[in-house]
Amino acid sequence: MLAYKKAEELQMECSRLASLFPHSKTLLALADQMNRSARSTKQNIVEGWKRNSTQEYYDFLGFSIGSNTELEEDCNDIWKGIYPELMGLKGLMGEKGALSAPSTHSTHFVPFDIEKIPFYPLDRNLPPIVQLKLRAKESNYLLSQLQKSLENKMNQEKTLSSGDTARRCLQAQNQNQKLGDDFLEQYGFEKLENGQVVEKNKTNGDK
Repeated sequence: MLAYKKAEELQMECSRLASLFPHSKTLLALADQMNRSARSTKQNIVEGWKRNSTQEYYDFLGFSIGSNTELEEDCNDIWKGIYPELMGLKGLMGEKGALSAPSTHSTHFVPFDIEKIPFYPLDRNLPPIVQLKLRAKESNYLLSQLQKSLENKMNQEKTLSSGDTARRCLQAQNQNQKLGDDFLEQYGFEKLENGQVVEKNKTNGDK
């Protein structure tokens, strides 16, 4: 299963990078937490797969997504400079100065926006901590897709919980609303609070 394979690669890379952290109390705790998150991402996939029901499998994938999201956020924090001891760490941050935009202080650099970088294909030239963040992002995408397939299966079998059924309906409603808003925007219209659709930039009298 691709989601498991990617989670396994994620755990191995996380362990490798965490082993580079300086042995201060804070960074040892951070390394331990990141390793726990990466391990939990993979192990919950396995445990869910071995459960007796699709609903349990679905729930454990949710646990995987939660752990993986925590790992991704730790990567974000490291890249943003929340842990100064890691900023210049060789093998973790890469050549940050060459990939960063200068800040208002001439001797410092501001990390570039990693949220806009696609996770596939993985750019091996990026700093390792950014690559780890993108691996986590890819894993969450795959896990979410797997969850959706299980939702569809349970929905067809009428075994989807009432809470998840309501959530699916709300998501579909929000998606349809966005598609409708995008359509109106494209053709120069807007919807008022009372539900009336009018052309944009018209005065209240013209409406």
